[in-house]
Parts: sequence; C-alpha cells; structure tokens
Amino acid sequence: MHPVLFKIGSFEVPSFGVAMVVAFLLSVTLAQSRGPRYGISKAQISDMAFWAILAGVLGARVFFIAQEWGYYSTHTKELLTLRFQGLTSFGGLICGMAAAVGYAWKKGIPIRNLLDAVAPAFLVGHLIGRFGCLMNGCCFGGACPADVPWGIHVAGSPTLHHPAQVYDSLMNLAALGLVLFVEARARLRPGQVTGLVVALHGLARFVYEFWRAGTESQVQRGEASSTYWGHLPITQAQGMAAALILIGLAMVALSKRRIVTATPGEAQPA
Repeated sequence: MHPVLFKIGSFEVPSFGVAMVVAFLLSVTLAQSRGPRYGISKAQISDMAFWAILAGVLGARVFFIAQEWGYYSTHTKELLTLRFQGLTSFGGLICGMAAAVGYAWKKGIPIRNLLDAVAPAFLVGHLIGRFGCLMNGCCFGGACPADVPWGIHVAGSPTLHHPAQVYDSLMNLAALGLVLFVEARARLRPGQVTGLVVALHGLARFVYEFWRAGTESQVQRGEASSTYWGHLPITQAQGMAAALILIGLAMVALSKRRIVTATPGEAQPA
C-alpha cells in the first residue's frame, strides 16, 4: 500500500488520484477513437466525459453516504468530506451514465449510439481505478492463508489479505476483451454493446464481493471491506450487481434493430 505516491515539499500526491487521472485519460482516448463509428465527434466525447465524470464522482459520494447512513447520521461533520474511501462505484456508474444520457438528449445524439461508443471505456477506467484502490489500501479482500504468495498487507490488520482489487481488474479486463471480440464478429444492434458491458461488469462485481465480504466484527478489526446485507447470504453490493446483470441482459435482449447514423465521411459500424 502506498496511499501517497510521492511528495513535492509538503504537497502530497495521492496514488489513487493519479490512478483516476490515468483512468480518465485512457477512457476518453478509447471513447474518442470509437466515436466516429457512431457518428459522434471527438469534441462531443470530450464534452460528455466532463459532465459524466463530474456527475459520477458526486453520485459515488451520495450513494456511499446513503449506503452508510447509519454512520453518517451520527457523524454529520463528515458529510461534506470527500475521502477516497467514501465513494462507491455503483453511484459513479449510475450517475455518470445518467449524465451521458442527458448530454446525448440535449445535443440530439442517439442515446444508444453514445452509450455504445463509451461503454467499453468505462471498463478501462474501472480496471485502472482498482489499481488505485490497491495502492490506497481500500476495497481489499478478506484474509488469506499466509502461504498465498500474492497476499497483501492491510493497515490495521495483522493478517495477509487477498488483493481483490486486482482480481476485479482482471475480470473487467476479460469483460472488455469479450465485448470487443463479440462486437467485431457479430452484427450487434444499438444498445447491445452497452448491455453487454453492464451485465459483465455486474457479474465481475458479484464475484469480486465474495473476496471482500466479511462480518461486522471483521470490518471493525480491519479484516474485511464489505459486509453482508442483513441476514441475507449476499452483500449489499452483490444485490446491486445482480440488478446490473439483469438490466444488462434486458438491454441485450430488448434492443431493437436500428441503423446507426454516422456523419458524412465517417465509417458505419460493422
């Protein structure tokens, strides 16, 4: 764990912040390269990305506060404190996507075209961001046997832990490869790329939570970074992940065949 990547005098450069910048730049670059296939300019992608990241960060914070309201209801002074540990990716995904949809509607861009252009870029941003979580020491996995060679140390815990952040990154990388493979070899309908991304990301998150889940006592001891949903055998995040899987599959199944319109001189999608 290296929460502080380096210092310039007394100014600290957080590793998570650097990871987020890299994730944002690479995601926008990928989305811009895909935009012309869907009749969307690089400038439009950049403008949309600005509003999506702004809404995503705000949404990630608001959703986290709602999720942990039992704590924040008695620690109201921390409500406006934007800590990296105080964000949730589900809020970022939902609010970021809502901002993208709003931008497309305002600019008269077919919504499914825009989402299909940028959806794989979300996976890139997420898988890079998880390495930021690893460096920051958050979102770690549960305790693992001492003989596991890739076990990591977590602040406040005497045991080794699974680097669940890396597992999640690898699963989202596999999801990205599968989406691009299917997109290149199948005649997908508008909205189906987005549906695949949502479903596969939800599946990755559902599996990832098995490494993170723990009891309340384990969380208090710093030995787990996720908790089960009441008395149910799943975590709160797994409930959301299951919903994403169903939504993504529905998008794939219900997408209607529609011609994607590209601007003059730009290639139509395969």
